[in-house]
Amino acid sequence: MDYELTSAETESGLDRFVRDLALCLSVHRDRSPALVWPDGIDAVVAGADAELPGLTTALGALLGSEVTSSSVALPVGGRSERNTAGTDLVLLPVKGSCGGRVEPVSPGQGRAVLEHVLELRLRVGEALYVPRGFVYTLDFVHTPCTLQVLALHPSSW
Repeated sequence: MDYELTSAETESGLDRFVRDLALCLSVHRDRSPALVWPDGIDAVVAGADAELPGLTTALGALLGSEVTSSSVALPVGGRSERNTAGTDLVLLPVKGSCGGRVEPVSPGQGRAVLEHVLELRLRVGEALYVPRGFVYTLDFVHTPCTLQVLALHPSSW
Protein backbone atom coordinates (compact mmCIF):
# COMPACT_ATOMS: atom_id res chain seq x y z
CA MET A 1 0.00 0.00 0.00
CA ASP A 2 1.38 3.38 -0.98
CA TYR A 3 1.23 6.09 1.63
CA GLU A 4 1.43 9.76 0.75
CA LEU A 5 2.27 12.36 3.34
CA THR A 6 -0.23 15.18 3.60
CA SER A 7 1.03 18.74 3.73
CA ALA A 8 0.19 18.87 7.46
CA GLU A 9 2.49 15.89 8.07
CA THR A 10 5.39 17.37 6.09
CA GLU A 11 4.99 20.93 7.35
CA SER A 12 7.59 21.89 9.95
CA GLY A 13 6.77 23.49 13.30
CA LEU A 14 8.28 26.74 12.06
CA ASP A 15 6.07 26.62 8.94
CA ARG A 16 2.94 26.12 11.08
CA PHE A 17 3.99 28.94 13.41
CA VAL A 18 4.57 31.36 10.53
CA ARG A 19 1.28 30.38 8.87
CA ASP A 20 -0.76 30.88 12.06
CA LEU A 21 0.92 34.19 12.87
CA ALA A 22 0.43 35.48 9.30
CA LEU A 23 -3.25 34.53 9.44
CA CYS A 24 -3.72 36.48 12.67
CA LEU A 25 -1.90 39.48 11.22
CA SER A 26 -4.00 39.39 8.05
CA VAL A 27 -7.07 40.00 10.23
CA HIS A 28 -5.69 42.42 12.83
CA ARG A 29 -2.78 44.23 11.16
CA ASP A 30 -3.08 48.00 11.50
CA ARG A 31 -6.45 47.61 13.26
CA SER A 32 -6.09 46.33 16.80
CA PRO A 33 -3.83 44.40 19.16
CA ALA A 34 -4.30 40.63 19.12
CA LEU A 35 -3.22 37.65 21.18
CA VAL A 36 -2.67 34.41 19.28
CA TRP A 37 -1.57 30.90 20.28
CA PRO A 38 0.23 29.83 17.10
CA ASP A 39 0.86 26.18 16.34
CA GLY A 40 4.56 25.29 16.11
CA ILE A 41 5.73 27.55 18.94
CA ASP A 42 8.09 24.78 20.08
CA ALA A 43 10.24 25.39 16.98
CA VAL A 44 10.56 29.08 17.87
CA VAL A 45 11.30 28.44 21.55
CA ALA A 46 13.92 25.81 20.61
CA GLY A 47 15.64 28.30 18.28
CA ALA A 48 15.30 31.30 20.58
CA ASP A 49 19.02 31.37 21.37
CA ALA A 50 19.79 31.74 17.66
CA GLU A 51 18.98 34.63 15.34
CA LEU A 52 15.92 32.86 13.87
CA PRO A 53 16.64 33.82 10.24
CA GLY A 54 14.19 31.18 8.99
CA LEU A 55 11.39 32.76 11.01
CA THR A 56 12.03 36.33 9.88
CA THR A 57 12.55 35.31 6.24
CA ALA A 58 9.43 33.10 6.05
CA LEU A 59 7.17 35.59 7.84
CA GLY A 60 8.50 38.47 5.75
CA ALA A 61 7.79 36.52 2.53
CA LEU A 62 4.20 35.77 3.58
CA LEU A 63 3.52 39.36 4.68
CA GLY A 64 5.41 41.07 1.87
CA SER A 65 7.47 43.11 4.32
CA GLU A 66 10.84 43.07 6.05
CA VAL A 67 10.83 41.34 9.44
CA THR A 68 13.64 41.76 11.95
CA SER A 69 14.11 40.04 15.29
CA SER A 70 15.60 41.13 18.60
CA SER A 71 15.26 39.92 22.15
CA VAL A 72 14.39 41.54 25.45
CA ALA A 73 15.39 40.05 28.80
CA LEU A 74 13.44 41.17 31.84
CA PRO A 75 14.77 40.28 35.31
CA VAL A 76 12.51 39.53 38.26
CA GLY A 77 10.68 42.76 39.07
CA GLY A 78 11.74 44.28 35.73
CA ARG A 79 9.59 46.69 33.72
CA SER A 80 9.58 48.11 30.26
CA GLU A 81 7.26 51.09 30.54
CA ARG A 82 5.17 52.97 27.99
CA ASN A 83 6.92 52.06 24.78
CA THR A 84 5.28 53.40 21.64
CA ALA A 85 5.55 50.85 18.84
CA GLY A 86 7.37 52.61 15.99
CA THR A 87 6.43 49.75 13.66
CA ASP A 88 4.13 46.74 14.01
CA LEU A 89 5.51 44.34 16.63
CA VAL A 90 4.94 40.75 17.68
CA LEU A 91 6.07 39.95 21.24
CA LEU A 92 6.86 36.26 21.79
CA PRO A 93 7.76 35.06 25.29
CA VAL A 94 10.29 32.23 24.87
CA LYS A 95 11.14 31.89 28.58
CA GLY A 96 9.17 32.85 31.67
CA SER A 97 6.19 35.19 31.58
CA CYS A 98 5.32 38.81 32.19
CA GLY A 99 2.39 41.15 32.37
CA GLY A 100 1.47 43.06 29.27
CA ARG A 101 -0.57 46.20 28.78
CA VAL A 102 -1.56 47.82 25.48
CA GLU A 103 -3.09 51.29 25.60
CA PRO A 104 -5.43 53.06 23.19
CA VAL A 105 -4.22 55.06 20.26
CA SER A 106 -5.04 58.75 20.32
CA PRO A 107 -8.19 59.56 18.32
CA GLY A 108 -7.82 61.15 14.90
CA GLN A 109 -4.95 59.05 13.57
CA GLY A 110 -7.15 57.44 10.91
CA ARG A 111 -6.89 54.00 12.52
CA ALA A 112 -9.02 51.85 14.73
CA VAL A 113 -8.99 52.98 18.34
CA LEU A 114 -8.79 50.56 21.24
CA GLU A 115 -11.58 51.68 23.59
CA HIS A 116 -10.12 50.14 26.75
CA VAL A 117 -6.70 49.27 28.05
CA LEU A 118 -5.83 45.65 27.26
CA GLU A 119 -4.11 43.93 30.19
CA LEU A 120 -2.93 40.34 30.06
CA ARG A 121 -0.31 37.84 31.14
CA LEU A 122 2.11 36.85 28.34
CA ARG A 123 3.26 33.25 28.58
CA VAL A 124 5.41 30.97 26.45
CA GLY A 125 3.25 29.76 23.56
CA GLU A 126 1.47 33.08 23.06
CA ALA A 127 2.20 35.90 20.65
CA LEU A 128 1.01 39.47 21.20
CA TYR A 129 0.59 41.70 18.16
CA VAL A 130 1.06 45.42 18.90
CA PRO A 131 0.20 47.70 15.95
CA ARG A 132 2.40 50.69 15.12
CA GLY A 133 1.56 53.70 17.26
CA PHE A 134 0.03 51.75 20.15
CA VAL A 135 1.65 52.10 23.58
CA TYR A 136 2.68 48.93 25.43
CA THR A 137 4.16 48.14 28.84
CA LEU A 138 5.76 44.91 30.06
CA ASP A 139 5.77 44.33 33.82
CA PHE A 140 4.93 41.94 36.69
CA VAL A 141 7.94 39.71 36.03
CA HIS A 142 7.99 36.99 38.72
CA THR A 143 10.68 34.81 37.08
CA PRO A 144 13.24 35.96 34.50
CA CYS A 145 11.47 36.49 31.17
CA THR A 146 12.91 36.53 27.66
CA LEU A 147 10.87 37.76 24.70
CA GLN A 148 11.62 37.63 20.98
CA VAL A 149 10.44 40.87 19.41
CA LEU A 150 9.55 40.66 15.73
CA ALA A 151 9.42 44.07 14.05
CA LEU A 152 7.34 44.17 10.86
CA HIS A 153 8.66 46.93 8.64
CA PRO A 154 6.53 48.31 5.81
CA SER A 155 7.51 47.35 2.29
CA SER A 156 9.70 49.87 0.50
CA TRP A 157 8.72 49.90 -3.15
